[in-house]
Amino acid sequence: MALHLEIVTPRGSVVATDAEEVVLPGKLGEFGVLDGHIPFLSALRPGVIRYREGGAARRLAVGTGFAEVGAGDKVLVLTDEHAFPEDVDVDETSRELQGAEARIKEWSGELNVAHQELLDEAEWAQARLEVKKGPK
Repeated sequence: MALHLEIVTPRGSVVATDAEEVVLPGKLGEFGVLDGHIPFLSALRPGVIRYREGGAARRLAVGTGFAEVGAGDKVLVLTDEHAFPEDVDVDETSRELQGAEARIKEWSGELNVAHQELLDEAEWAQARLEVKKGPK
């Protein structure tokens, strides 16, 4: 039996497939889902979703969002941003990461929502670079 994985953005579904395994970037750390996992809901941080589809390893960068592991072996991911490896421009993304890291280093205000958004921006750039590099 397989998991049904669906990744949805405001523009529509970007992945809808059956997978043997899914690894997601949860806010509190990465977690894996296999057949028969108990249902739960998790917030996601920007990172890389890894899944096995027909024995082949697949990777996709996602921004912040939520994952629902439901009954019936369904994994639903809701996110505002996604990038497949072929979508990533390494030079542009590296510049984005450097800019975000410089603004984080210069930050002197409170650790508030604006600061968290800046951290998410840096993690989003790192996720796209990671997905472009391929498996570790």
